[in-house]
Amino acid sequence: MAPIFDPTALLGLDFYGFLLPWIFSFAIVFGLLGKLNIFDSGNKKHINMALSFVIAFFVTAVGGPQLAAFFTSLFGGAATYLAGILVLLLFLAMVGKEGVLSEGKYVIILIIIGVLLFLASSSYFGVAYFSAYASSVIFWLIVIILAVYLITKEEQEKKPKPPAGG
Repeated sequence: MAPIFDPTALLGLDFYGFLLPWIFSFAIVFGLLGKLNIFDSGNKKHINMALSFVIAFFVTAVGGPQLAAFFTSLFGGAATYLAGILVLLLFLAMVGKEGVLSEGKYVIILIIIGVLLFLASSSYFGVAYFSAYASSVIFWLIVIILAVYLITKEEQEKKPKPPAGG
């Protein structure tokens, strides 16, 4: 079965195997040379550009496709974790009303829910892989158990604080 959207078919392998690694290498080297400020002449920007140009071609000649595969994996994985952190921050913002976040137990519960949601969406729990269906069932069972606990727990009476100052 052919994928619904295949960017390599649309852009060609040279886009990922040559162009993107070249631009990435050029930008990194040019930025670092500008930051180092090792050339004192008035044409230092032109020298930095020429060196970055040559170094970027060397990098892509040696490892263009391997570099592209590494960056694809690196940035794809980073996007997954950043999305998980964003969901966790959304959970925390959702209940951030007047002192709820000052109680650590609510923050811990929200972090656990966020981590479980992240793991369920990636079908990975601990050291074993589960199907998407099984991991979502496990996630919802844990959420239901937490909800039942929070709803049915006994409220503790709050003791009044002594007045400040003496």
